[in-house]
Amino acid sequence: MRFDPLKPYFKSTHLLNYAQACHTEGIKNTERIIRNIIAEKKIDIVICCPFASEHQLSVHFYQSLREKTTVLFWFADDPTYFESYNRYYAQIADAVITTDYFAAFAYKRLEIPALVCQDVTASNKYFPVKINKDIDVCFIGDMRKRGRREYIEFLRNAGITAIAYGQGSANGYLPAEKISEYTCRSRINLNFTQISVLDWINSEEPLLNRVRQNPGRPREIALTGAFCLSEYSPALETVFKLGEELDFFRDKAELLEKVRFYLANPEKREALALAAHEYAVKTYREEIYIPRMLENLADCLSNSGGANTQTDKIYLSRDFKIREINALTFSMFIMAKNRKLKSAFEAFHLLFKHGFMIFLSGFIGGVKRVAMNILARLTLRKL
Repeated sequence: MRFDPLKPYFKSTHLLNYAQACHTEGIKNTERIIRNIIAEKKIDIVICCPFASEHQLSVHFYQSLREKTTVLFWFADDPTYFESYNRYYAQIADAVITTDYFAAFAYKRLEIPALVCQDVTASNKYFPVKINKDIDVCFIGDMRKRGRREYIEFLRNAGITAIAYGQGSANGYLPAEKISEYTCRSRINLNFTQISVLDWINSEEPLLNRVRQNPGRPREIALTGAFCLSEYSPALETVFKLGEELDFFRDKAELLEKVRFYLANPEKREALALAAHEYAVKTYREEIYIPRMLENLADCLSNSGGANTQTDKIYLSRDFKIREINALTFSMFIMAKNRKLKSAFEAFHLLFKHGFMIFLSGFIGGVKRVAMNILARLTLRKL
């Protein structure tokens, strides 16, 4: 979904799931495949959207691509993984696209050209639906993430009818084609901004527990013409005017107070919803947002040459190297499971790239994750 809106603006596009390719073709062979695609199709720009759990393609490999093409990274998870993953890959890029306003300044501090692009999946698939508002409070999203269940249960215990849809909710997953309908049925649509519980990638950055992200849900809600009440994040102020286009809460008490207020004052919430919708359709629809983003990207690339592939040193922390070996260990076991023994053996040799002590720490971590994954699958089968 991220790349489809870009296709009309390029002569041609070629999509590759590099993680899947590495697990089926092997890491070295996937690197050759990528280089061949760049050469044969005369690729001008490589846009990389890696998950922070994936390390099959190294920072040095991406750096080598810049001898033949322009390399961009497009990160949607900077609030969560900037410190532990994204900045290390970004150091070799011509430019970075981030969904986080504050991360853009962090990249620029490292002399990495960066621009902000809100997630383009919050686009033309969201639209107003004329329907009666028969839901008081609604949340659509992953209920397994931190704080969300507690907020919903708090409202219910206070006598508010609050309904949740998504993974981890009693109602289950809501199909994408139903989202506009349900936001328009809801008098108040909630948005939460706490990041996920820290995992093996970022657990050594406990200060992240204070971070609030900039999710795309408020834009999606605004595009449907519905009202959004969001948990506070400093990034919200870069997307909408607080108090004029959406409102926010900081804790449970303030959430309950504002829910009661907006349920009792429909004219006020509808005024904010209308203002947000009018701004969103002029700002966040694909035909407006994408050309503007690409124009800004062109300016960004022309005004800065990015990293120098010949002279700039690559900096990787010890913890990053351990996580890299952890991830490669996990990939090695996936290759073995897929009976790609040659690829698994090749990956095993890569585990020693940073020395024995890094290997030992990373390998143990990777084996633990494999064991936990197997145990979780066995538990699900029993259930």
